Amino acid sequence: MPWATIRESLADLENPLVSEFRGRGGRCLGFFCSYVPEELLNVPGLASFRMRSVAVTGSETADSLLGACNCSYTKFCLEAALEGAYDFLDGFVFVPGCDHLRRLYDNWAHYLKPGFLALLDAPHLRDADARQWYREEISHLWERLTRHFELPADPDLLREGIRRTNRSRMLLEALQERRLENPPLLTGREMQEISLFAASTPKETANPVLEKLLLSLQGRDPLPAHRARLLLVGSHLDDPAFIGLLENTGALIVQDAYCGGLRDQLGFVEESADEDPFAAIAARYLDRLSCPRMYEDYPRRLERVLRLAARARVDGVILENLKFCETWGIDGNVLLEDLRRQGLPVLRLEREYRLSGEGQIRTRVQAFLESMGK
Repeated sequence: MPWATIRESLADLENPLVSEFRGRGGRCLGFFCSYVPEELLNVPGLASFRMRSVAVTGSETADSLLGACNCSYTKFCLEAALEGAYDFLDGFVFVPGCDHLRRLYDNWAHYLKPGFLALLDAPHLRDADARQWYREEISHLWERLTRHFELPADPDLLREGIRRTNRSRMLLEALQERRLENPPLLTGREMQEISLFAASTPKETANPVLEKLLLSLQGRDPLPAHRARLLLVGSHLDDPAFIGLLENTGALIVQDAYCGGLRDQLGFVEESADEDPFAAIAARYLDRLSCPRMYEDYPRRLERVLRLAARARVDGVILENLKFCETWGIDGNVLLEDLRRQGLPVLRLEREYRLSGEGQIRTRVQAFLESMGK
């Protein structure tokens, strides 16, 4: 059954499908930021793995290396790495999306010394010069990957990576449509489980599971009535239990725009044979819903968030951010006021990477729903 496969795969970092892939000679690469082009990591013989930490319960060693004021996502990932939790991965790709990720990269390079380690620079702008620069950075990363993993430097190989990744995105988009229905067929927690599965499993095995899941929904009963439809926006989130906590109040997360969710996974790369694949990849990543690291893109980002809210017919917005997340800490203040000015009720929650303070979160969400008359 698709659900059993998905949930079994999320229980551990090295899930059974990853192990099978590596047993056939495949290599898996972990990546930390949504501006790492997955297409390069999903060519035949390679698979991408969105970095998360389910293996550790504390970050004492990482605290001493990164500092107490770094976000807990980076600290828990470093702690897991120092304990050997990512030894099944064959390489890692970083983007200096924030100072915390850059410090994580420095520690990764110094203490772990993996066989393959890359820092992909990404622009903070979207103009023509930025697109060309990003295109060249992606091209250089491709050269390093093909050289290190002894792959043919063939544009058709990269185009196959684009096709596989686009197929996954198409299936995720179709599943998201089932969540947007009224009444929906999927909860927000279920959709996050699906997106995490897609981001941490080789595409050649993940896509058939997603296809079966989509077919299975045709006979599924709609969800029971809920108190409110909500949009969840914010920083890195890969814990289904957090969304489960929000939905246990009677709300339903019907749309999301947080780091690590569908915001990163939807939107296609142009597959035309005449298109420069590196330029096509750069265009997709710079044209999608941006994250706060894109400094001058806030007006466009706000417009996209408002469009998501309108399409999903939400009653309100929950804006979450990890403690000490500088980019979302700044962006969130402005976004909070602008969404409210547009008539959308907004609740802001600050959290840690590991779920804590459940009672306080539940109380605040319940009060938020009541303030909307729900």
